[in-house]
Amino acid sequence: MAKEPKNDDNSKPAADKNKLPELTQLSAGTNSGLPSAQNLGTETTTDLQDNYVETKEPSELMFCVILSSIYAGLARYCWTPLEQSGRWSIFINIEGFFITIALLSLLLGLRPYLSPSSLQISRHGLKYRGPYWPQRRTVNWSQIAQLYVSPELILILYRLPNRPKSIRPLLIHSVYLADKEKIADSIVRFTLIEPTFVANPGLVTRTAQILLFAAIVIWIANVLKG
Repeated sequence: MAKEPKNDDNSKPAADKNKLPELTQLSAGTNSGLPSAQNLGTETTTDLQDNYVETKEPSELMFCVILSSIYAGLARYCWTPLEQSGRWSIFINIEGFFITIALLSLLLGLRPYLSPSSLQISRHGLKYRGPYWPQRRTVNWSQIAQLYVSPELILILYRLPNRPKSIRPLLIHSVYLADKEKIADSIVRFTLIEPTFVANPGLVTRTAQILLFAAIVIWIANVLKG
């Protein structure tokens, strides 16, 4: 008697290749929409930089507004008696002093919001905008002759591109910037020269800064006095 053939897994017919779903292959010429590993590495290296921006303290703004209001109130309080006295030189000196201090206090409080200080450190160099100098200055690592770093102040001596023999100083007031304790590490990571680490300004330097500020205030008062 003839036996009927059994239908096991090995005896199943092979699937027709013409009926298989087609697979889309991405060739080197058609994957323009996908970034390659080399391009990703290049973009990461190019865009790698550390940014530091000045922090905005509402308490400092409030203090400056209160100080400005006090001097403006003094100017308003002394206006009528000085005007009635008829001594116009004293009137101009006192009112000019009060109004000038009131405006300066208000501008100092609004400065971090109008023109905040910022520092960018990359493999190319530094870009810095100071707290009282809104124009951004760019210095490449190849231009730097000497670099002095302290926790509150950074001094850079650099050469101009068109005048290599002349050296210009650049002061970076890192005390205004957020995360200022990380700036030294960023400089060491990106710089091409060896920085010199120094301590914060001492008592003599701080006293000289205070005397310089007092001299500027006295000079402004003399200009208003005429």
